[in-house]
Amino acid sequence: MNGDAGFTVLGDERVDDLQFNGLRLIQSPASFCFGTDSVLLLHFALQGLEKAPKKSRAADLGAGSGFLSLMLASRLGIRVTAVEIDEGQCDRLKRSLLINGMTGGEVEVVNADYLDKNAFRGTFDCAVCNPPYFRGDQGRLSKNPAATHETAADIASIARAAARLVKYGGKLFICFPAQRLAEALSALSAAGLEPKQLRLVQTDEKHKPYLALIRANRGAKKGLTVERNLIILGPDGEYTEEVEGYYRGN
Repeated sequence: MNGDAGFTVLGDERVDDLQFNGLRLIQSPASFCFGTDSVLLLHFALQGLEKAPKKSRAADLGAGSGFLSLMLASRLGIRVTAVEIDEGQCDRLKRSLLINGMTGGEVEVVNADYLDKNAFRGTFDCAVCNPPYFRGDQGRLSKNPAATHETAADIASIARAAARLVKYGGKLFICFPAQRLAEALSALSAAGLEPKQLRLVQTDEKHKPYLALIRANRGAKKGLTVERNLIILGPDGEYTEEVEGYYRGN
């Protein structure tokens, strides 16, 4: 169908309200759609970039439908380069920018493999990345295996690519399965991205942490700050006050 601002929404797509300043995002259930982990990573990054100058340049590595790119650009007023290898996802993000009237270069969409230095180059003040969580031989592959499984690259390759793109002193914000935390910290440190902040995420008080939110700084000295765990659901099964605030746009 045709949109109200010259954009097009295809038959298998939907337009989601991002609950912030009227922002909307085109997504396709046939492709990888953002979920709770992306929301948690966004707010982890927002807290770490609260004092980022407006001239800062950020990279969204493996941007998918562009949730993180849209929100970082809108919330912080910084320029974001959304790098995504899937051509269909790039097209959806470009149309999302039209929906939101973001035609002034707030978000640049680049259809490329950020792991390939010959396909994508740049120097950024910071980067965010919600990478594939599962090893290539772990579990059943999804419809979009490159988005969920390490079929194209492992965490070590992702860390090296991020270190190449983030300037000295710059920050990388990344989420990764808690059970693979040692792997992630080791890979980041080996690539020259020193882990500086860690926050583990639990579904509720009864369950062990399932996700790790990590900030790593390029070229920083060793020394990791471990924050209190983030709890998503309270005893009543509803979002905790902190997480509810995330969805209210706080």
